[in-house]
Amino acid sequence: MDRLLDGAVGSPNMHRLQSDLTKMKVKNDHIVLGSEACHCPSTGYAGGDLTVAFARAQRYAHTILADLSTGSNGWVEWNLILDAIGGPNHLGNECDAPLLAVPYRAKGADGVPKQEWFEKVGNPFGTVHGDQRTREELHALGVPAEYLDMGIVVQPMYYFMGHISRHVRPGSRVVNGLADGSAHNSQTTTTAGHHAPARAFRAAGQTVAGGGINDLARNGVELTMWPCEGSTRQQFFWNQTSDHLQVYGHDWLGAPTTSCVSKTMDQSFLGLTLTACDDKTAGTFGTRYVATSNSGQVNIFLKSDIRKCLIVKPLGNGGGAYGPRGGAQVTYGNCSHGGAVWTMNEETGEFISDMFAQDGGDVCMTTGWPFLQMSAFDTPSDKTVVVLNEGGESANFILRDDTTVIMSAHIPAHSIQTISYM
Repeated sequence: MDRLLDGAVGSPNMHRLQSDLTKMKVKNDHIVLGSEACHCPSTGYAGGDLTVAFARAQRYAHTILADLSTGSNGWVEWNLILDAIGGPNHLGNECDAPLLAVPYRAKGADGVPKQEWFEKVGNPFGTVHGDQRTREELHALGVPAEYLDMGIVVQPMYYFMGHISRHVRPGSRVVNGLADGSAHNSQTTTTAGHHAPARAFRAAGQTVAGGGINDLARNGVELTMWPCEGSTRQQFFWNQTSDHLQVYGHDWLGAPTTSCVSKTMDQSFLGLTLTACDDKTAGTFGTRYVATSNSGQVNIFLKSDIRKCLIVKPLGNGGGAYGPRGGAQVTYGNCSHGGAVWTMNEETGEFISDMFAQDGGDVCMTTGWPFLQMSAFDTPSDKTVVVLNEGGESANFILRDDTTVIMSAHIPAHSIQTISYM
């Protein structure tokens, strides 16, 4: 679950790979293929929690859509079907799959063992909680009883993958597209005199971040820049005592988390990640006003080296189909850098950059990626848009093709939608 699958280590590396291929003058007809789409450890069924199973499905869909929008030509489902704990595996590396074989739960099953003789690791994660639930309980949690009666657990991951695989068929190509609320971000003044524009997860004039609990507010998650959506994934807190930049949330098991912006660049991402909130690994920051700005913009400098400031670092391939505003990195650089200028909204917790204003609007510092995501495709038969909402709250959106409004729509919390049109 915690493996960041985009481009093996992180989505910036997938962008970097595409950029490097261009530099090496590799022909445009080359194929880049994601070879191991899966989640580990063990299975959602073994965890017995629908929240975990849906979280894995969402992360799985995010990974595929992000890779396709970055230049991947497809993906390989690593595990078509596994057993209840994610095996068998001779190395004990149990992982998840869209379908799980539980023949001992099939109608009429008698004497069928829960694990076959060739499964060497037993059950490394304790009780298989799905086995403790009745047929009716599992059906109510989203596991179809008709397939369970055949000895097959159909997990949410299967249906999320279907929203992509059934519509984005061979011969499709990704086209530019980005979930963006900037067209509706008219500035609205709050009672405190600050600006709180409308966002996808926050109404105009409101300052409370929406979208539900941030499950990416944890160590190792990269910092990126995306269109501002008003969610907890874009809410940062300045600790006035330690001068750390902090985020709060829960991990995928529901345990509270607190992480801080690192004081050093991650050598794999070549950008900043979240780390433990201690002086050994977390950065301490100060601000100074930008002399050329009349709107209160600031540099955010590293106190341990005041020559270094937080900067926005464009992606190597221009952001792929998401464009420059879709996933640019955050790192350290010279304070005179064009990406070192920030607007800090203390009420909303947003750290905003106008570096890509000419490309469509402002962007906000984000833990990992936003709740609301989309990818667009020209397929052999139609145009297809896949919309993913990882947030714990619903979102309204308007689908535009260039300047043409296709539809106004609504996507529930923790869900995926596929829209096809001519």
